[in-house]
Amino acid sequence: MKTGFSKVCINPPYGAPIVGYYQKRLTKGIATDLFARAVAFDDGQKKAVIIALDLCILAQKYYEAMKDAICEATGMDKDAIYINCSHTHTGPLVGKDFASDLHSSESYDAYLIASVRDAAVYALQDLAESTVETAEGQAKNISFIRRYRMKDGYVATNPGVNNENIDHALGTPNETVKLLKIVRENADDIYMVNFGTHPDSVGGEYICADYMGFVCDILEKAIPNSKCIFLLGPQGDVNHVNVHPTPGESAISTIDFDGVPRSLKHAEHMGRIIAGSVLSICSITEKVETDTISFASKTVHLPSHQENDRLEEAKHISDLYTAGRTDELPFKEMELTTAVAEAKRILNLQNGPESFPFHLSAIRIGNLVFAGIGGEPFTEIGNRIRAASPFDTTILCCLTNSAGGYIPTTQAYSEGGYEARGSALRAGGDDIMVEGMTALLNELK
Repeated sequence: MKTGFSKVCINPPYGAPIVGYYQKRLTKGIATDLFARAVAFDDGQKKAVIIALDLCILAQKYYEAMKDAICEATGMDKDAIYINCSHTHTGPLVGKDFASDLHSSESYDAYLIASVRDAAVYALQDLAESTVETAEGQAKNISFIRRYRMKDGYVATNPGVNNENIDHALGTPNETVKLLKIVRENADDIYMVNFGTHPDSVGGEYICADYMGFVCDILEKAIPNSKCIFLLGPQGDVNHVNVHPTPGESAISTIDFDGVPRSLKHAEHMGRIIAGSVLSICSITEKVETDTISFASKTVHLPSHQENDRLEEAKHISDLYTAGRTDELPFKEMELTTAVAEAKRILNLQNGPESFPFHLSAIRIGNLVFAGIGGEPFTEIGNRIRAASPFDTTILCCLTNSAGGYIPTTQAYSEGGYEARGSALRAGGDDIMVEGMTALLNELK
């Protein structure tokens, strides 16, 4: 097996809109660079490329445009292209904003598509004979379930630090760090890191790759002659917020507009923990057979979450929010975000559609598989897919090759919280996603 690596900077210009909140933000500067990173695989018969983008989210047409550009330049099969968004909330808007009337510029969109194409082309030009090794570690106490049952029975997302009304978290984070170490002949080794928690630890109006960028930078500095790429795992119900923070955690963050503590220092702290986990296992990896490449995809349809009986209520909330009259609404901080997201979902879906297509992707490299699903699935959904996978090593990623929002568990809809109330998907989508991906992986096996 031959492998190659490349990275291309994708920083936006000054003044470009930033995506991630129900709040207007425009780029004031660059805190850390954003990249399109690519790892190419070539077994002598087939080629595949794994791409990680420091972007929050993409509409489907952009995934398709990027794949088309790569196919035209390389002749690769479309199913052999795997594009994963990091979901950084301090990255540029691409296309139309989900929460406002803001748009990116056509020139930046074209630049981004060309940059992703170039990353794939350059990775294929960097091919060297390789062996692939794997290991698993743990990144403790940086990922937390963000949905809580409150003592009064209510379910809240990000209820605030040291909130005395918190009873217990609704779930358990997956703290597993997966590592693929690619050892190359006469070329830099490649470290592929897979971990899942919501990348929203920085905030503000300065472009930043969040903790994922720090992971890559720290590892490349700590390990001589190495390159790093980060692939985001399922993270729809987990983030960086410890609701009972230590004094040290409190000291490095500032409470933001929505009651969430954020800072560049906290992102760096998370990067160090994950990178530390990789460093603790990178010398004890196990070789994996990687003789051939195969790939496949399929589309599943998840049901739409329509509530047309609540249109009047939703219009009232949306109108007051749009007019800047939020003081007339009985919501504060994250509960305001939740109510606005729910209202916009109800209004946006009043005329359908009845379901949404989600593209499932899988690229097999010998005895390991990269499995990609669109949207932001809850941790439990990812755990179920990994448990059902027929492969010993499954690198599972969200926000891959397909647009889409939160994919809650069926139970979450009866509980409530920002994700379930705002999701465009109705209960039952989790089972469809798990069954679809399990079937796809079995086809490749």
